[in-house]
Amino acid sequence: MGGSGLRVIDFGRVSALRSQTLWHAVAYGVSEGAPPTLSFVRPAEPYVCLGYHRRLDEVDEKYCAAQGLPIYRRMVGGGPVYLDPDQLFFQICLPQGSVSPARSVAIRDLLTPAVAAYRAAGVEAELDDSHEISVVDRKICGHGAGQIEDAVVVCGNLIERFDHERATSVLRLPDGVDRAEVLRLMRRYVAATPADPAVFKEAAVRAYADALGLQPRPGELTGGERAALAELDARFTSEEWTAGPGSRAARRPDGIKIRAGVWVGTTKEKGQS
Repeated sequence: MGGSGLRVIDFGRVSALRSQTLWHAVAYGVSEGAPPTLSFVRPAEPYVCLGYHRRLDEVDEKYCAAQGLPIYRRMVGGGPVYLDPDQLFFQICLPQGSVSPARSVAIRDLLTPAVAAYRAAGVEAELDDSHEISVVDRKICGHGAGQIEDAVVVCGNLIERFDHERATSVLRLPDGVDRAEVLRLMRRYVAATPADPAVFKEAAVRAYADALGLQPRPGELTGGERAALAELDARFTSEEWTAGPGSRAARRPDGIKIRAGVWVGTTKEKGQS
C-alpha cells in the first residue's frame, strides 16, 4: 500500500452540509495523491441525503421544508436516508488501484474492519451475506460506496439512537405503499447501537490500519482539498445539483427498501416479522 501511512482525520461536529462535503473533498484529494484516509464526522443538525442517481421525488420535500431539514445529494449510490447528530459517520477512502475491482470483494474488505470496531465497542456485529453490518437480522449501519475520480470510498455510520418515525416521514412513498407498514418494518429491521463513539473510533483506526498494513497518522486537509471543499459547498447547495443528473427521467423504485431482502410495496422479497 506504500509508505505514506493511513491519514486519520476526525472532523468533529460540523454542519449538515460539511458532514457530506468534507469526505467528498478527501476523495478528490486521495484521487490526486493524498494518503489513504480514514475520517470521522458528526452532523450538528438533522438532514436528508440522497444517492447520486436517485430521483428527488423519492423525498417528501414538503415535509422536509416544514421540519427545516435540508436535502443534499451525495456522489455515491443509494436511496434517501435520514441523518442526524445521533449518528457518527466514518469514511475510508483509498486509491482505486489498491482496491479489488470486484465490487462485492471491495465492500467486504472495506467494511470488515468496521465490524471489528463495533465488536470492540461491545456490539455483536457481523457482515452478513448481503454485505450489510447487522446484529442477528437487524441492520445497524447504513453504508454507501462509490468511486470519485480515481478514489474509492466506503461510508458508514455508528447509530447511537435512531428516530424511526422521522426516517419514515422524510420518504415520499409510491402509490399503494402503507406508511405504517414501512414504519413497522423499519423498527423491526433497523437498530441503533448505543456504543461509546470514542471506543468505536479508536478501534476503527486500529482495525483499518491493520487491515491495510499502514501506520495510522493524524492528518488534516491539504490545500487542494480545502479548495475542493469550497467548490463542493457551493455545488451541493445549488438547485441544479439537488435536482440531480436527469433524475426526473430515471425510473422511480416501486417499493421501499428497509434492508437487504426487506421491501415494502414491491414484487421483491418481503420482510417478515
